[in-house]
Amino acid sequence: MRIKHVWRKVFIAFIGLILMCGWRSVLSAQEKANYPDTILIRISELEKTLDVIDELIGVVPAQSMNSPTAQLRGMLMGTNWIDPTRLIVMVCDFNNAQTSAAMLIPFQQSNENFQMAFKAVAGPDYYVLALPPGGTVSDAVKAVLVDASGAKATASLSVELNIRALLNKFDAQIMEGLNKLENFPQGEGNPPFGPNPQDIKTMLLKMLEVAEQVETLTMGLDLRPDKITMSYEAKASDGSELAGLFTQGGKTSFLDAYKPKQQMNFRSRSYDMTGMLNLLERCFGKFYESVGINFAGMAAICEGFTGEMAGGASFSKDSFDFEAISVLNDLKSASVFLEEVYMPWMMKFGQDMATAMAKDLGGDAKNLYVQTPDSTVDGYKVIGVKARFPFIAMPNGMNTPGMDMMINSETRMTTVGKLLLMASNDKRLSELIKIAKGLKTVPARGPFMTMDIDMTGYLDFIMDMMPMAPGSKRPLPKMGRITFLVDLKGGRASAKWSIMTDDIKALVASFKNVAMASSEKAPAGTETQRKAEEDTPEKKEEIDIVRHWFDRGMLFSTYGNHKKAVKSFKKVIELSPDNSTAHFNQGISYGELGEYEKAISSLDKALELSPKNGMYFYGRGRVYLLSGDKDNAIEDFKRAAALGNRDAQDYLESAAH
Repeated sequence: MRIKHVWRKVFIAFIGLILMCGWRSVLSAQEKANYPDTILIRISELEKTLDVIDELIGVVPAQSMNSPTAQLRGMLMGTNWIDPTRLIVMVCDFNNAQTSAAMLIPFQQSNENFQMAFKAVAGPDYYVLALPPGGTVSDAVKAVLVDASGAKATASLSVELNIRALLNKFDAQIMEGLNKLENFPQGEGNPPFGPNPQDIKTMLLKMLEVAEQVETLTMGLDLRPDKITMSYEAKASDGSELAGLFTQGGKTSFLDAYKPKQQMNFRSRSYDMTGMLNLLERCFGKFYESVGINFAGMAAICEGFTGEMAGGASFSKDSFDFEAISVLNDLKSASVFLEEVYMPWMMKFGQDMATAMAKDLGGDAKNLYVQTPDSTVDGYKVIGVKARFPFIAMPNGMNTPGMDMMINSETRMTTVGKLLLMASNDKRLSELIKIAKGLKTVPARGPFMTMDIDMTGYLDFIMDMMPMAPGSKRPLPKMGRITFLVDLKGGRASAKWSIMTDDIKALVASFKNVAMASSEKAPAGTETQRKAEEDTPEKKEEIDIVRHWFDRGMLFSTYGNHKKAVKSFKKVIELSPDNSTAHFNQGISYGELGEYEKAISSLDKALELSPKNGMYFYGRGRVYLLSGDKDNAIEDFKRAAALGNRDAQDYLESAAH
């Protein structure tokens, strides 16, 4: 039910904002050439687009009372009079901190009711109106609208912004906001792991310097009966650093015949990898330093690569499988690069990350990577590392007993010619060696970079890692793959991602069923929070503070710093005493600290607030088990299993055998 309301709000606002937002002034007469600050919005085939929206929600368009777009259709006095072969266009301009706008709607038959309601001026086959309605639109502006309306449609909705001009226009306001950010008070309320306000300001200033090299940015949303596509395109100023980086790259490819088949697959052509990383280092270097990543060192390592690579990854709650082939610049020193440059950098990277996490989150600074023994595969020397990474979104200890919520991965590496091969095990590395030996140089084709993701497999992994999430035990619908394409060409960088419309419908239907089921069984704490979110601005600010302390507690518990986790959850409980989830997680952290009496007390309170939550019974049972009280543990596991908790069911089944 909630999903339906969200879609209604989004898509009524989609056009309603354009028609009814009430800008304070109208466009004054000026020459077409004097429109550097224009934002241009284009809408194509409106009626078909609205039909697709209704179909995504599962509503029959003809049943207007049930349609989330009915209000919009009514506002427009219907949509069948609008000419679908031409674009609805709006231009808006910023002048002296005021926004002015005008709009053109092409028609295939006149609609006097619309014309009267919006005080539109009729052309031979279009209406032009100022926003807000009632103002005048100059001939020059009308010419801009007419010209844009006849252009070829590229998406159902597209927005084109002149980035450089807009940044210059609002330079004073931007700097004022950044200065306020720099003076933001530091203290206990700041995130425990991340950059300080000064570093954030520096990063944003560098990003603005780069953004000023962008002439236009175009964003598009294309809604079709078979596919939904989001697109972006940035055009760099001629002669700028960005224009030099936005080039197609190498004309040959080594990896064309290598087709990885993982949950997530990626591929890139060769390009100026070092130049791109150096640009990113200027923008984000300080930011990443605060979380233990040496971006400058990463850029230096990239000098050894051409940028062409392909590979894939698959996820499960127990492991992370990865494979890739990368093309190196120098054939003669490939093996030396791997052992004497790349491997030492990787180990240092893992140690830097561990040190940064230990500094801010507590615990030891044990390297995230451990070098594994060398081996020989098909006559090639293989070196490798094991890595353990925390899954941050998951509360500690809430899967099967003994699981420590770390994603484990192993990488085995070797070189074949100028190709660097990586795989999760020697068996797959052997297969990659055979593939690498058969690869030949061919003309490069296709976009600069592609990626595809098996949505069902990836979401299954997320649900496995988050058993507390609503619907986490429900089977997901079978879906296809989301595709991502990135291209660099002629000073333009473009990106688009696509998903099949039927997959969206299946996912919406699945989440709608989960939302309905969750609302029927919502625990008391959840209902309290939902009501609070609908309260006063002061109450909303209080909820934001509660969320901050809750997220802080979850982060500490994930990294094993349960003392600080307990303190954070106490803050949540002080502000929101009926928050059952906070009591629950506080109890789990007490249990990890061995303070079982306090743990049981917190978990008792969580169950008092939410007596039908199977996860809470399972959590208390696990604490009983840790304390040596097996009888009470089994009793709680039985209650949890009766309430549908899969982890408790699995434990009881394994105990029975």
